[in-house]
Amino acid sequence: MSARRWPTPEAFRADELVSFGPYEIILELGLEELDDGPQAHGWSARDVLSHLVGWHEVAAVVARELVAGPTSPRKAAADAEWEARGDEINDEMLREWRGLQLEAFRARARGATADLRTALAEVPVERWWGDEEYFDYFNSEMQAHYGDHRADLEQVLGRASA
Repeated sequence: MSARRWPTPEAFRADELVSFGPYEIILELGLEELDDGPQAHGWSARDVLSHLVGWHEVAAVVARELVAGPTSPRKAAADAEWEARGDEINDEMLREWRGLQLEAFRARARGATADLRTALAEVPVERWWGDEEYFDYFNSEMQAHYGDHRADLEQVLGRASA
């Protein structure tokens, strides 16, 4: 089980808002900065945000399934798919998001994150906060994932240390 640095589900959700905030700067970039600005291991600013919110879309489905019942078939399928295909999934996700017009990209990114937050708030606490597997999953798609890509964010925004 992941170490829980949050005493309550509300603290987890409040911290998620703060942790994701710096990534929202990407939504304000112009098209040139979004796609042709500094790169992080070959990823543009669009790619960094698309990667995070693309997984938010999956996590929102998982959360909605947990509202309806104690397990998520989508999580099981996503786990199996990740084991079988790994980074191919990320590459497909990035290709899809790269094809979006600027306003469609912004709207979908904002919507994906809002959908996840709304869905998670509706999940009975015992089904995610009280369940080690699902807590770890949501943490891995939210706060832990943001931490994994913080250096990428700084790089694509041109703020990386030399």
